[in-house]
Amino acid sequence: MPFRRSKTDVVDRARGALLGLAVGDALGAALEWLSPEQIAARYGGPLRDMVASGMWAMGEWTDDTAMMLALGQSLSDRDGYDEDDLFARYAVWIRSGPKDVGSTVRGALERARSADEARALAERYHEQSGARSAGNGSLMRTAPIGIRYRGDRSELERCTRADSSMTHHDPLAADACVFFNLTLAALLDGRKLPKPESAAAEAAMAATAAGEDDLLDEVQRRTGFVLTALRVGYAAAFGRESFEDAVVFAANLGGDADTNAAVAGALAGARYGTDAIPQRWLEPLRDREVISGVATRLARA
Repeated sequence: MPFRRSKTDVVDRARGALLGLAVGDALGAALEWLSPEQIAARYGGPLRDMVASGMWAMGEWTDDTAMMLALGQSLSDRDGYDEDDLFARYAVWIRSGPKDVGSTVRGALERARSADEARALAERYHEQSGARSAGNGSLMRTAPIGIRYRGDRSELERCTRADSSMTHHDPLAADACVFFNLTLAALLDGRKLPKPESAAAEAAMAATAAGEDDLLDEVQRRTGFVLTALRVGYAAAFGRESFEDAVVFAANLGGDADTNAAVAGALAGARYGTDAIPQRWLEPLRDREVISGVATRLARA
């Protein structure tokens, strides 16, 4: 039976969500674009520990967490969704030369001077790519909105769609972000999970009953697609009985492993709480106290 959580519990689960996102991102970074067979050959089986790999140091996260932090810090510092401030933070970040930026996000932000210009560039990218702009780049960052507006569905949906559309013109991406944030909000507050009211939501819910082979095929064929990340996140967070098992499952499917595991980690962190995150993952995590502090401020707003 759903119940209202205490403020302390809400804060703990908010911290679990953002730290869970970051540890999933950092674990999955070492597995990006690999197949399970390649992962097994490289690591002797599923990867369960933080490692350095390629351009990523142990515990270092990717653009997923970088954009999540920019969004979370803007919401916290401005006490709500301030689009001009948020765009400025995204712009500063992308002009700083990050190691990794998705093509859809880059197409919208790299040359934009305002949120409106970013949306116009996102629409142009959508057209030039043959209407293929439903990437996972807004889903990976959207969790802070779910925390900040967990008690206000109207604002949660409005702000989620506004943030997603700044970089992703396809409304499917926004639909996925909205359902993700409604789910996150429900987990934080101890309410019933939302009913699916969009194709994206229905796809996510169906994934909880999908077989591992079906998800593996999807992950390897449809890398970077928003519904792939959403479906893997739901299958992992609601189909595994611990935070660690959820994130290990999502990351070791390979493909866009950092984002898939980040989405799974956010949901599983909200479901199981901060204490469920393995200490061996938290200890090397870059800026873990900063991430924890952002989550705490958002949950207390």
